[in-house]
Amino acid sequence: MRWLTEIRELVPCALIDGRGWDRLLQRAGDLPGASYCGFEFRLGAARPAADFFVVVVPGQALAEHYVRQAEAAPRGSSAAALARYLVQLRDPETAPRWVAGTMLEYEVAETAEERRAAPGVFLKVRLERELAHAHRRRWSPSELTATVARAVGWTENRGEQQAAARVFAALPAGSEVAHIGALPDRAPRAVRLVIQGVAHAEVTHLLERLGWSGCLHTARAVLADLRDLLPRFRLSVDVGAGARGVLPRLGLELYHAGEWGLEMDSWLTTGRGEWRPVVERLAARGWCLPAKAQGLLAWCALDRLYDRRGVHLLYRGINHVKLTIEEDNVVQAKAYAGVAFVRLADQRS
Repeated sequence: MRWLTEIRELVPCALIDGRGWDRLLQRAGDLPGASYCGFEFRLGAARPAADFFVVVVPGQALAEHYVRQAEAAPRGSSAAALARYLVQLRDPETAPRWVAGTMLEYEVAETAEERRAAPGVFLKVRLERELAHAHRRRWSPSELTATVARAVGWTENRGEQQAAARVFAALPAGSEVAHIGALPDRAPRAVRLVIQGVAHAEVTHLLERLGWSGCLHTARAVLADLRDLLPRFRLSVDVGAGARGVLPRLGLELYHAGEWGLEMDSWLTTGRGEWRPVVERLAARGWCLPAKAQGLLAWCALDRLYDRRGVHLLYRGINHVKLTIEEDNVVQAKAYAGVAFVRLADQRS
């Protein structure tokens, strides 16, 4: 993604600047063939730094880059495990039928400068109705959990699989796990399940069934505070082998109105006008610093760039916000933003 260097001056410096850019480019600057990527902006942190993520399509340039990169990696490393997973996806006979997409997440903003954390692997789950339509066998929670564990280089853990199965068993009718993932260098080890389709009225009961140890009132209040602006939500919960229930950290991913599975990604269909009231509400609640609020609104833009290679379109948008309730009941906010850098025309033509 060498084009990231070219757009550096167009990104609001309140969101990412200086050393934050340098570190991100060290991790992402040599990734080939990715004209789309995403950023995670911590809205309550003054430091202008960001994490980022990319979508990996089997057989394409970016996926093959990870496969080649792993040739010199130790056999038991996360890099080697990711390569094996991506090779498995190439072949329809070996690829897990339930995987609808793969995303890699790089933690940069809060990682020590001397460390290069292995990327987290997040798998989009092909929903049960889609599998039924294609007459494919339904997957099991253990199968999902084992697949993501292998993709990050972990050995399979029966206790972890059982913990994930308890989450699936507790889900109310009409809800489903949309994504499953793991961050191999984060402690304690945990598998993340992202749940959609839960009604607002069911949240408290579900969290009680899951054995969440956090404050239910805080979770209800956070959802209610933004419900008029962002009515759809996903619950992000972590499970581990030794936990009696889900781990204390709870994520609330909030989206504009729509229908799960049918809409385009929100960052492609919304603009500054839709996000202004959301950003203002976050700032009023103290979850977003004023400078970050200004930066987020400036982020939403469409630019046309010209160079000797031709004409390029640079589009930036916001997909959703995530409010995380930590173990100490502190609420922290992130914005998940997308960027596309697409060639429109060749200068020679």
